[in-house]
Amino acid sequence: MTATALSTPDSRNVTPLIDFALESLPAMRLRDGAFCFERRVGNPAPLGRSARYTLMVELGLLRAQTAGYTVPFDLDELDAVAWRELDAGELTPGDIGLMLWIDARRGSDCGDKLADRLDQALAISGGLPARLGMELGWIITGLAHHTAAGGSPTGTRLLSAALDQLLVENRAPTSLFRHFGNPGWRRRFPNFATQIYSVLALAVVARHGLDDRALPAAIATADRLLETQLPDGGWPWLFDAERGTVVERYEIYSVHQDAMAPMALLELAEITQDPRYTNATAHGLAWIHGNNELNQNMTDHQNGLVLRSIRRKRGHDRLWAAANTAASHAGITPRGTTARLTETNPTDRPYHFGWVLEAWSGRENTLNHQPPTT
Repeated sequence: MTATALSTPDSRNVTPLIDFALESLPAMRLRDGAFCFERRVGNPAPLGRSARYTLMVELGLLRAQTAGYTVPFDLDELDAVAWRELDAGELTPGDIGLMLWIDARRGSDCGDKLADRLDQALAISGGLPARLGMELGWIITGLAHHTAAGGSPTGTRLLSAALDQLLVENRAPTSLFRHFGNPGWRRRFPNFATQIYSVLALAVVARHGLDDRALPAAIATADRLLETQLPDGGWPWLFDAERGTVVERYEIYSVHQDAMAPMALLELAEITQDPRYTNATAHGLAWIHGNNELNQNMTDHQNGLVLRSIRRKRGHDRLWAAANTAASHAGITPRGTTARLTETNPTDRPYHFGWVLEAWSGRENTLNHQPPTT
C-alpha cells in the first residue's frame, strides 16, 4: 500500500504520514537491530539507543503490516531484539507491559511468562504505586490484551490491581490522573503522557469488556482533555490534577498531535461513536502542518524527521515551568503563551513513527468526513 504525497498538506489525509514513518524508520535503526534514542536535523547519524523505543516501533510495524503495508524490517528479528533486552534486564515494568501488548498482537504463547516477569519486576521496583502514569498505562494496556487473548491467573490478578491503582489511588476528583501513586510533590502535576496513555488503556479495557469502570473513566478524562486543547489544536504538556487545569503548555510535542492523542481518542471514538473525539484529533493533526503559533510545518522531508516540539527557548523553559507550577500550587492561574520566546526542537525519536503507525494504520479514512480545520 502506497500513497502520493500531497503538494498542499491536508491534515485529513493521513496516508502520506504513514508512508513517511515507514520511509524514515530505517535511518533510526542501529547495527545490533535495536532503534536509536533520537536523530537531529543536520546530523544523519542515529544517536543513542533505546530498548523502549524499539518495542514501540515493533508495535506500530505489526499494526501497519496487518493493515496491508510493506514494512522495511523482518519483524521476527525485531522481536528477538526485544527478548534479548528483557533477558539482559534492560526493561522496566512498563516496558514489559509493552511486550505483553506485542505478544498478544503477534498471537504468540509467551503471555504467561511475561505476566510472571512483570510480577517479579514490580516486586523489586516499588510496585504499582511507584510507576509513572505512562508506565501504568502501558501495563494496563498490555495486560488487557493478554487477558482478552486468554490470559493467565497472574495476568488477571495484576490487571485488577493495576486498574484499582489507576482508578482509585491515582485518579483525582477532576478526572485527571495523578503522575504516580506514591507521595511526592510531582504526584499532583502529571504530564499529557500520563493522561493520554491512561485514556488509551481504559478504552482498551472497555473494548474487551474487562471492567465496567473503564469506559466512564476514559470518557471523563478525555472530555477534560478536550476542554484544555489549545485554540490552534495543540495539546498542552503539564497539568495540575487537583485543580484540573493546565500548568505549563510547553513543550507542545508533535508526537502528541499526530500519534499519541489519535491513538487514544480514536480508540475511544470507535467505542462511543462520539464525533467530538475524532474532531479533536483532526484539529490536533492540523497543528503538525503549520496551524501552530510559529506557522511552522513540522514535517522535515529533507532530514526524514518530524520536528519534535515547539518549546520555550533554552534558558526560559525551566524558569517558566517552575514559576507556573508554583503559581498553580498556590491557587494562582499560570501565565499563558509568549510566542516570541518559543522555538522548534530540531530532533525526533523513533517511537514517534512507531506510534504514528499504531494510531493510523487501518484508520486511513477516519477523518474523510471531518470538515477541514482552519
